[in-house]
Amino acid sequence: MIKMKKRRFVLLIVGVVIAALLFGFAGLNLFASAKDMVLVKRSDYETLNQIGDKYSKLYSLQKSIDEKSLWDTDEETQMNAIYKALLDSLGDKYSRYMNKEEYKAWSKYVNGTFTGIGLTFTTDKKGNFIITKVLTDSPAASGGLKEGDKLLKVDGKTYSDADAMMLDMRGDEGTKVAITYERGGRQKTVNLIRAEVAEQSVFANVIDKKYGYIQITGFEKTTAEQFKAELANLENKNVKGLIIDLRNNLGGFMDQGIEIADMLLPECTITHTEDKNGKKEFYNSDENCTKLKYVVLVNENTASASEIVAAAIKDNGGGKLVGTTTYGKGIIQSTVAFKDGTAMSLTIMQYLSPKNNKIHGIGVKPDYQVDQKKGAKKDYQLEKAIDLLS
Repeated sequence: MIKMKKRRFVLLIVGVVIAALLFGFAGLNLFASAKDMVLVKRSDYETLNQIGDKYSKLYSLQKSIDEKSLWDTDEETQMNAIYKALLDSLGDKYSRYMNKEEYKAWSKYVNGTFTGIGLTFTTDKKGNFIITKVLTDSPAASGGLKEGDKLLKVDGKTYSDADAMMLDMRGDEGTKVAITYERGGRQKTVNLIRAEVAEQSVFANVIDKKYGYIQITGFEKTTAEQFKAELANLENKNVKGLIIDLRNNLGGFMDQGIEIADMLLPECTITHTEDKNGKKEFYNSDENCTKLKYVVLVNENTASASEIVAAAIKDNGGGKLVGTTTYGKGIIQSTVAFKDGTAMSLTIMQYLSPKNNKIHGIGVKPDYQVDQKKGAKKDYQLEKAIDLLS
C-alpha cells in the first residue's frame, strides 16, 4: 500500500476531477462540431425560444407572402414597412423610422446643408403646408416662391405627411422638380432645378439706426456660433437695444438653443428635461450675458428649441416676449443610426420651463399678445418690440 498524506490525496482527487471535466468538455465540443451543432447556455437557449415564439407569426406571414402572394416584393421593402409601422404605432408624429435615403437627407438637413430647393414650411391648423422661409439665392427664390404661399404638390403628388413632402423636394443636385403652390386663391406650377443649399440660420441688421435686430430661422449645428458673432458685432456698434426674432423658427438642436439662452441670461436655470421614469436633468447658464435690453418676437410657428429660449427668457425675466402663443413642441427625440445606413428617431423625454411649466401641446404665452394679420403691410409685432425698447 502506498502511503500519502491527506492533503496531497485531496489535491490529487481535485486534479483528476478537473482534468476529467476539461477532457469531457473538449470531447463534447468535438462531438457537437462533428454533428454540425453549437453548444449554448441554457439561459441563451430559453431566450432564443422566447424570441422564436414571439416572432413566429411574423415569419409565417412573410413566408406566405413570399410563396403565395400574387404581387412580388423584396425583403428590404417588407422589413422597411415593418419597421415604419412599429414606430407609427406610437401615435407620435415625431418618432419615425428612416430608410437609407431618408436618413441621408435628414443628416444633411440637420447639419445645415442639403440638396433641394431652399425653403422651409409648416403645417397650419387646417393641415395646409405654408411656406415660412425662402432662402436667398435658392432655386425656390429664383422660381418666385414666397413666404405665405400654400404648397400643394411636388411633381404632381399631394401629401398628408410634411416629412414625406420635404424629402421629395430634395434629391440629386441638378435634377428637376415641379412645385405646385397657391397664392391669393390662384394655383401655379414652377419647375425648379435642385441645388446644394447651405443653411444660414442667423441674420442681423440695425433698425432705425439704433436698435439691433437678429433673426434666427432654425437651430443648426453652427447657429450659436453665428449668433455670438452677430451679437458681438451689434454690441460694438453700441445699439440701444436688441430685437430677437424667433417667429417661424421650427427648432433644431437643443444644445444650440441652450447656448443662445446662456448668452442672454445671467446665472439661472434655462430648462430641465424629464424622461418616462421621472429622471430630471437641469441645464443652467453662468453669470456672463449681454448687457443689452432685448425683446423677443414669437408666433404660432415658434417651436421646439426656440421655445426653450422663449420659456427661459420669460420665466427668468430676461426680456419681454411679443407676438402670439408658440407652437407647443416640448419633447426631445434621440436618433439612433444602424449599421445598414437606416435610422430611428424616437421621442425619449420632454423639457419643461425653469418654473416647471409644461410646453408640449400648450406652448409659451407671450407677455404682450400682438396678432399679425396675414398680408398686412405693417409688422405690428416688430413695432411693439421697438416701442418697448424705446
